[in-house]
Amino acid sequence: MMPVMDGMECCRRIKEEISTSHIPILMLTACSMDEQRIQGYDNGADGYLAKPFSGAVLASRCASLISNRKRIKEIWSGDTTPAAASATKCMSPDPQNPASKPTLPVSEIDNDFYRRFIEILKADMGNSDLNVDKIASKMGLERSQFYRKIKALTNYSPVELIRRIRLKHGHNLIVSTDKTISEIAYETGFSTPAYFTKCYRDAYGETPTEVRNRLGK
Repeated sequence: MMPVMDGMECCRRIKEEISTSHIPILMLTACSMDEQRIQGYDNGADGYLAKPFSGAVLASRCASLISNRKRIKEIWSGDTTPAAASATKCMSPDPQNPASKPTLPVSEIDNDFYRRFIEILKADMGNSDLNVDKIASKMGLERSQFYRKIKALTNYSPVELIRRIRLKHGHNLIVSTDKTISEIAYETGFSTPAYFTKCYRDAYGETPTEVRNRLGK
């Protein structure tokens, strides 16, 4: 009943567009038949309330959608602790395994987006010139669209997320290989070993050398 397109078509287009597919959609409609509800969910709606509806129910449903979106951000960003992940039966996407994905309701478009992002970053991890603009271009998005998408999925800016993934990979190399700190710094895309050490200390509270000394490596 909207101009240009109806609510179902609007919902479908939002959910099929990579730059907007992560946005939760709650349908408020006079169409209350089961077939119409099914159509709404088939078009990607995250919630469906038929008129007349209770204001309290609407507020509760919105709060639930926001809460789920926050949990999804925690999972994408890898901040969920093992205990919390077990309690919610969700697995964090592993930067070493791009095929992994959360079990909370996230669209396949978002899963594919994150998987492609990880693949592009891993393929050129050692290139210190690989920046947000280049990754966004490879993914067919403008910088602003890419920024909003990454921020919405992970709660990190693209620069923060890229650095976070590089540091995690660097940490894995520090504890599992005999490569020098300089070799690891360049392999993970940092311009200098000194900058890698600074970022590592900021993230983990100790320097790579201190980690090696603690582990007796």
